[in-house]
Amino acid sequence: MSEMAFDIRIDDADPGRIALAGELDLSAVPFLEEVVELALLDPRVEIVVLDMAQATFLDSSALGALVRGRRAATAGGRRFVVVNANGHVRRVLDITGVAETLTADGAGR
Repeated sequence: MSEMAFDIRIDDADPGRIALAGELDLSAVPFLEEVVELALLDPRVEIVVLDMAQATFLDSSALGALVRGRRAATAGGRRFVVVNANGHVRRVLDITGVAETLTADGAGR
């Protein structure tokens, strides 16, 4: 079995802050959706922050998971934001037009 090419870490002090690292592709989606769902189930979490500083790749399936996460957060009266997206990940967010909705520096904040 091969090693996963991504890592997802939840901040112990802030369960709404999730750090993503590596390649976020179809294999990462179930894990990404699970941690976002767990964050949204926590009544202490008012905002889900996905820190993408260490993410190196984002495909359409993982992008879809981000959009679904934002929709779920919004439906529950919470905020959802992607921070520190750079390189390939930032380009994907920009090209697909979701940067405005998902990122802290976008208009949809």
